[in-house]
Amino acid sequence: MHRLISGTRRRVVATFLAGLITILPLVITIAVIVWVTNLIQGFIGPRTLLGGWLQSAGMWWAPAGNATLAYAIGCLLVLVSIFLLGMLVRTGVRNFLDRIVEVILRRVPIAGSIYGAATQVVGLLEQQDESELKKMSVVFCKFGADSGAAFLALLPTPERFRVDNVDYHILMVPTAPVPMGGSLIFVPVKSVRPANLSIDAFMSIYVSMGVTGPQFLKEKP
Repeated sequence: MHRLISGTRRRVVATFLAGLITILPLVITIAVIVWVTNLIQGFIGPRTLLGGWLQSAGMWWAPAGNATLAYAIGCLLVLVSIFLLGMLVRTGVRNFLDRIVEVILRRVPIAGSIYGAATQVVGLLEQQDESELKKMSVVFCKFGADSGAAFLALLPTPERFRVDNVDYHILMVPTAPVPMGGSLIFVPVKSVRPANLSIDAFMSIYVSMGVTGPQFLKEKP
């Protein structure tokens, strides 16, 4: 009787785990989408400063007292404005607009630094300079000799930074399962080695919390 109950319990647990593993990718996907949605809402939601501006812009066309519709119209106006700006950019006025914005923002100390960094990141996303994209690579970092801890990180640039007579790489270590956030860490060059992984594989491992690791990280015999 005890064996029968134990066997039934194992089958129930195995069945539950099979269902959990099946639905886990969907749960992770939904969690990431919800996280991104909440992040965006925190910046441009109806109760934020920018959201209030969008509502004010939409009030001109929305019925009086309908704040939700006014916010939606404001968002639509912004999207249409971005589209029109894109049409202007495609006609060749982008360089002119970039020069105007750069001249204005470069004179503001903090804003100028942020704008310069943002311009470099957007340039990478546009994939206009393949040589810059090729500089980004996935690496392993090891601490504590051969038997120490190791983790996967993203190497944005192969440049070395000299600190206290030691050469360092600057690495981006994301958080799992939402790799859009993370930390920037200076790691000694001798503790960094290539991981021979693509960026897609790197993101997959973090988003899956290591579940897809065996697919990309081949175990040595």
